[in-house]
Parts: sequence; structure tokens; C-alpha cells
Amino acid sequence: MIRNIVMASLSGLALFHASTAKCLPVGDSTLNAPAILGQMEKVATWQWNKLDNRGWSNPQTNWTNGAMYTGMFKLAQVSENPFFMQRLVRVGTDNNWNTGPDRFFADEYCIGQTYSQLYTIYKEPRMIERWRKLADSIVAAPHTESLEWVNGIHHREWAWCDALYMGPTALAYLTTATGDAKYLATADKLWWKTSDFLYSKEDSLYYRDASYFGKKEANGKRVFWSRGNGWVMGGLVRMMDNMPATYAGKAKFVEQFKQMAYKIAALQNNDGTWHASLLDPDSYPSKETSGTGFYVYALMWGVNNNILPAKDFMPVIKKGWEALVSCVQPNGKLGFVQVVAAAPGKATAEDTDVYGVGAFLLAGSEIIKFDIRQQGGTAIEMTNNIGVDRPGEIVELDMATFSKAQPKTAAKSFRIVNAVTGKEIPYQLIYNGEKTPSSILLQINAAPGATVTALVKEGTPAPVKARAYGRYVPERKDDYAWENDRMAYRMYGKALEQVPKEMAFGIDVWAKRTEELVINEWYKTDNYHHDNGQGLDFYSVGLTLGAGDNAPVVNDSIRYPKNYRQQKTLDNGPLRTAFALTYEQWNAGGIPVTVTKTISLDAGSQLNRISLQYSFKGKELPVVTGIVKRKEPGTILLDEKTGVMGYWEPQHGEDGTIGLGCVFPEGKPGMKTDDVHLLTPGIAQNDKPYVYYAGATWSKGGWIANSAEWFNYLENFSQRVNNKIAITLQNNIPTKK
Repeated sequence: MIRNIVMASLSGLALFHASTAKCLPVGDSTLNAPAILGQMEKVATWQWNKLDNRGWSNPQTNWTNGAMYTGMFKLAQVSENPFFMQRLVRVGTDNNWNTGPDRFFADEYCIGQTYSQLYTIYKEPRMIERWRKLADSIVAAPHTESLEWVNGIHHREWAWCDALYMGPTALAYLTTATGDAKYLATADKLWWKTSDFLYSKEDSLYYRDASYFGKKEANGKRVFWSRGNGWVMGGLVRMMDNMPATYAGKAKFVEQFKQMAYKIAALQNNDGTWHASLLDPDSYPSKETSGTGFYVYALMWGVNNNILPAKDFMPVIKKGWEALVSCVQPNGKLGFVQVVAAAPGKATAEDTDVYGVGAFLLAGSEIIKFDIRQQGGTAIEMTNNIGVDRPGEIVELDMATFSKAQPKTAAKSFRIVNAVTGKEIPYQLIYNGEKTPSSILLQINAAPGATVTALVKEGTPAPVKARAYGRYVPERKDDYAWENDRMAYRMYGKALEQVPKEMAFGIDVWAKRTEELVINEWYKTDNYHHDNGQGLDFYSVGLTLGAGDNAPVVNDSIRYPKNYRQQKTLDNGPLRTAFALTYEQWNAGGIPVTVTKTISLDAGSQLNRISLQYSFKGKELPVVTGIVKRKEPGTILLDEKTGVMGYWEPQHGEDGTIGLGCVFPEGKPGMKTDDVHLLTPGIAQNDKPYVYYAGATWSKGGWIANSAEWFNYLENFSQRVNNKIAITLQNNIPTKK
């Protein structure tokens, strides 16, 4: 899977850059989420393009880039574009998930933060294996040396204030990723060792290192470096983000954070930034965006977490964000970033660096949270907790849950809006054949690790184009046909049994190369075995299970029923079509059996959800799900561990190739092939649902071109089935400004 992510990452940015970047706001500094997201994506896109086209100034494991990754990760959590998360995975892969070569130098393992965060999404042990071994050695070290700035102490201890962003936070995120408390405990202990040495309680600021204890600025004030204290403020926030509410040492961090926050707020310059020297800004009159970015990030975090009062800090934050945006050039380049240094220095509009971009993205991510809160109402937070992109994902909420987020005034007519992008979210009420809805579907784009936040608002929703449809077709021998914007299918009724030459049992597939709905047109023209530009029916079912049907198996023989006798449409678009087919009792090798097959197909999906309810005497019935094989060699996937069965048929002349697949919610031992089928065995319980997913793709359909892409789709679909979008409700109480 990682290899596919790496290959996809650059193309993802190219697509984003071509379709979206030109529409991003320029110079929009308003504190609303869509404008902020636009600025973040613009700056991040410029930065990645520069790195990929002009090269890296420092090793990818270097602290400068490690700081950038922390901001990129925050962007990835709110953006619909999967590129940003995938590109971070590529960094890890390119570096074999290792930290820098100077093993105990905090700058060299800043990247451990990102490795740990990626691990929480992708769950791949190698992402943190090397970093964890290094962290174990850091925990085991005595840490008894003085922090005096001599003898290369920074290669062994956190003897300079920048380290508090690089080192303790990396350990803290590792605790969150692994559940092992020792990493956070060590980070906590060593934080206060550094703080006791470098923190000026009189000034509520940190010296950069011991060499600055006696130094003075031109105006006679002490030297307190803006970005250096920005590193500390950012580090405080990221430490507290990894502390449970009940963590014993959290109050001490909160107290230091508040002391510094009030001091920092008082030092903001009239231009909205914090100049390179906090106590002598006149000696460094230009704006400086790296320190400013970290301060806006930290202060906004404090307001969002009810540690800092909004009435005191929002004017400072707003002014700081406006200043940051004013330093973004039309092409997305962030200027006025002080170059790599250890003390205050100049910055110009052309000066930029990756850590400044990281700080900018961190700041924007927290302001987005604030704006969502200001929008009020109950937010529906939908989080993709796995490393699989889910464009057009259909999320289902039961009406009892949804009603908690629905304003009473909007009960009859309402819109659902993405609180971050400002775009309307398409939805469909699900009735399941009844008069009142039992659930609601929302169609969202959920990138790996991202959270989509939806708000229900009063008003008339925008029309949703139908992308799923089905109906009974009495004019064609009792077919039941259904489709979405990817493929079409049909199953056969009683009338077909009167035509022995055409008789078939299983699921049929119609290959489509259009997102338009075609069933009615194709049946009307009765020429669907010829490709008229939209696709065609060239799939052969016959007396088999076809494209993933299921039947009892007794004494090693599949016991087919006759075709369905009753049909009922349960829901019919625009995002899902669902129906039930009932079969009359038949003799399955001496066992009287009946079955009802409930099938649903969502917009954007290659696979149907199939729920079978068998009724028979006894508790269990052996069943088998099958895909018919062709005489010529095809490509086969039988993954018993994940429960994925896939088939890429041999080429069908000029018509191309059909791919078939079944995905089961659990592992399925015993998968095999015989002369007719690919087969997956199972056990059906009497009068209980037997659920799996089955469907198809077409090489000419424009979505999936070969067996590798198809099998990857099926494996990813399996992950999606077993890791549903996590749904939480969050009451938004607007902050009084």
C-alpha cells in the first residue's frame, strides 16, 4: 500500500494545482475557515512544488523540514486533497523511516513527531520501529550533564530553547502512538530540566541558550529571540496536546503557557508580527513570520482550549494572522522568514524557509477550529482514521443521531454544509421501504487521516444529481436492473425461466464508460450488446453465480434456486439505490431453503452491499460466493486473511476487460478455484443476515485500467469496510469575543 501512496502523491499535487490552486484567495486574511484553508493549501502547494522541482536545501530528516512536516500534517487533517498526507508518507519511505544521523541531537529526531502521527493512521509498525528504538535509548540515558553551552552539549541534551519543539514533542507523540507512558514521562522530566536552566521567570521568556545569559541588545535589553520563544510556545502546545486531562503534570505546563502567552501578546508589534528580537524590535524593523506563525498557533490553541480568554487574545490573533497573510505572495511563497539562525536577525520579503511554512500551517489549523466553533450549532465530525483516500465516501447516520445535530427550525428543509470548505454536502434520506426515514446519507471527501466537519443549516438544499438508480423491468423478462455512476447490474426473474437458451442464475454486469444513468435508455433501444459510446453488456453469466452471487453448497455441489419471485424497491437515489428480491423455497440437497437478497449500491462505489437472509431448519447452512471463470487465463487474487477475492478476466477482444471482486467483513479461509468459479465458502445462520460486498469494473470505464489497480481497490475497500468513518457530535458554543 505504501508503494501506491508514494506513486500517487505527486500526481495528486498536480491535479490539485491544476484544478484548484488558481481559485485560491489571494490576500484574504478573514478569519473564516474556507479563506484560511485556501491560504494554507496555496502556501503548502508552493512549498512542495519548490522542493520537488528545485531540490531540498537540507536533508529530509533535518529539523527545518521536520518543523514543516508538523504543519503539513495539520493541513492534511482538514484538506480534502489526499496529496498532503501521501507526500508525508513518501518522506518517510524515502528515508526508510529513520531519523537523522546525529542520534541524540534533538534537531535530528524532530521528524519522529510525524512518524508517530502517520503510524496512528496507517498502523504500519515500520513507520516507528527505528524511531522507537532511538527513543528507548533516550529514555534510558542518565541525562545528568549540565546544560552549560560547552563541549557540544546540544548533541546530547536539550540545552537550547529550540530543542523544546524538536525533542520532547517527538517523545510525547510516540506515547500517543504506542500507549507507552515512558516517552511522555521522559519528555516531561527533561522539559523542566531545560526550563529551570533557560526560562527567565522575571521576563516569562526563554534565553536561546546559556551563551545569551549576559548579552544585551542595542537598547540595553536582554536578548530574547522571537523564533526561539516561538519554538517553546509551539512545544508547550504540542506537549499538552498529548497529555490526557487527568495527566498529573499538565497543570504545570498550563501555568507556564499562560505566563508566556500574556507576555508574548504584550510584545506584538503594530504591524501584527513579532520582530526577530522581542525586547528590541526597533533594531530589527522588518516583519518576521516564523516566530509570528508559532505565536498565532499557540495563542489560538489557548483560546480554543479555554485556557486563554478570547476577549483578550482574539484581537492579537486576528492581527497576527492578517500580518502572516500579508506576507504570502500571489504564487503562494511565504516571505519574511528569518533564515536559519541562533539569534535575532533581519528578514526580507524574499526570505523564506520550510519551518516558516510549517508555523503558518499550524496557525491556520487552529484558526479553522475557532471559526467552526463560531458557526454555532452541533457539528458532525466525520474522521477517516485509516491511510486510504475516500473520495465521494457515503457516510450513514441513523436519524436519532442526526436529529441531535439538526436545528428544530430546519426540520422540514435543511442544508448540510462542510464547515471548513463552505461547500454544500449532498445527502439522501433513507426510508428502507418505510414511510419515515431511518437514516441519512452524506457524501463527503475524506482524505487519509482527515476530519470532515458538517453543520446542518436552515434552507433549501441544492439539487443532487442522481448517481444511483434501479427498477423492476417487466418489459424484459422480469429483470431487476440497477446502476450507479460506475457500473450497472441486473438479476433475473421468473419470466426468463421460460426461455431456456437465455436462462441464467447469477449477477450480470453491464460495462459503463459514462457517469450518466443508462438503464432506461439501454432497455428502450434494446441494443446494449453493442458499444454505443456509453458502454455495453458483454458479460456472460449463464448457469453460474456470475459476478458474486451466493448459494448453498451441499455435498460439494452448489444448490441454485430458481430466479426471484418477488421484488421491492426500498430506496432509489440520488446517492443510493436499494431493493429486495425474494426467492421461493427450493430443495438444497435435501434441505428446504428460502432466501431474501437485499442489495444496495452507493454512488461512486464499484461494489454492492449484499445482505442475504436464509431461512431453513437448523442453525447453520454452508454457502459459497462465486465469480464465474473464463476458459482463457485471467488474473486471480484470493486473500483469505483480508477476505478479498478478485478476478481480472482475460481480454474480451476490442471490448476490453471486466474485473470482478468480492469483499467480506472478515477473513475467509478456504478460498479456492474450480473449473467454473472462484469460490469463497461461508456459513449462513438461520434468519440472520449474511453480508458481503460484490461488484465489478471495466478497463475502458476510465476508473481502473488493470488488475493491479483493481486488486488495490478491493484491498482498500476491505479496509474501508472494516474501518468505518468515525462519527462524533460536537456542540459549538460560539466564543464571546
